[in-house]
Amino acid sequence: MKSINKQAMIASMMAGTVALVAGFGGTSMAATKTVSIQLWESHSGGPVADTMTALVNRFDASHKNTEVKIYETKASAKALAAAASGNPPVLAEISHYIGQYLSANALAPWNTFITKSNKQTFYPGVLANSVVNGKLYRYPADVKVEELYYNVALFKKAGIAHPPETWGQLAVDLGRLKKLGVIPMGFKDSSAHILSAFMSNGGTLYSNKQHTAVNFDNAAGQTTFTFFRGLYNKKDFIFSHGSQMRADFGANKMAIVDGTSAGYQKILASAGGKFKVGAFAFPKGTSGHFAAVIQGLGFTLFHGPSKADQEAAWTFVHWFNEPKQQAYWAMHSGFAPTSPAGAAQIPKHWLASNPGEAVSIQILSSKYAVRRPNQDAYSEVQSALDSAFFNAVTGKSSVPAALKTLDTTANQYLKGQSAL
Repeated sequence: MKSINKQAMIASMMAGTVALVAGFGGTSMAATKTVSIQLWESHSGGPVADTMTALVNRFDASHKNTEVKIYETKASAKALAAAASGNPPVLAEISHYIGQYLSANALAPWNTFITKSNKQTFYPGVLANSVVNGKLYRYPADVKVEELYYNVALFKKAGIAHPPETWGQLAVDLGRLKKLGVIPMGFKDSSAHILSAFMSNGGTLYSNKQHTAVNFDNAAGQTTFTFFRGLYNKKDFIFSHGSQMRADFGANKMAIVDGTSAGYQKILASAGGKFKVGAFAFPKGTSGHFAAVIQGLGFTLFHGPSKADQEAAWTFVHWFNEPKQQAYWAMHSGFAPTSPAGAAQIPKHWLASNPGEAVSIQILSSKYAVRRPNQDAYSEVQSALDSAFFNAVTGKSSVPAALKTLDTTANQYLKGQSAL
């Protein structure tokens, strides 16, 4: 029997150990360490939150070295305080108005992560309201535009063959629907919705290139405010919000409900399959075209977390905005896709039976869909607009008085006088 050379055996075992380590990834076990980050998710409950959870789970399953965990909270209101306390999130979804965040130097721009090879193309305006002084501070998390949903059966019963294309035709159709004994239309006294109607009548978001003034007290403002006041006086529409409008719509008590692409799945749920839901963009105004304001939350990156955490955040937000994920997001959350490539991934037969999503894509593809301003003072302008519009339409003030006061107040805000 041949004798065993112990030294040779030890050397052989050591060589095998080295080969085994190399087979697991080489020089350091740190190379395979999982980077775990937390996403402050602002959507709470329902199909939107469920869809985000499903996508995060898919991401985690397909990215072995990167993990995203969801923390459901109102990030726009809470993330700044967390940053000020020295414990910011790595990644959070926040709204357009990021002035306070920038003043506190809380946000890191995404620009350093974007190269020619990974640059993504979005619908016009989707990124624009996230750029400040050439730096991109919010990467798309969702996109919504306002549209009108309607009960197809009630339209047919009222003899309305197709959705109205102009505000004047809408007024005629509301009169027909009222004869059925239902609420013709529920409308939000919400600035983005009012602005869309205003712009369709020739109005603009600002009245100068410096963005230091607005002008609502003009022909566009008078036309818009007077039109809705007339509808209100005839009881052709009511002001309402959220759950109450959906409840009335689902109970066949309301024919048209004002909403956004963000609420499409909730509108479908309220109908519960009892009737077919249609959708159409805001009608054309005196300008000859419709208008829409692009809104939505954005993914923000914070100063403080490690470079590895920031790179993991970039990996996720880039993946989230790839066409396949955007198609899934749109089909299940109700939000519009962020890009034409994402829209192209949605099957045509699905869009044919989901008009709310189809209309959202139609709106985003138009040059008349513009970004919502990200100037913090404009949030106060919009609050003043809500109040002036409601007061004028319901008769608490005259249209001329409401518009005059609105311009004075709004321009004070844009020149630095705050109500806060």
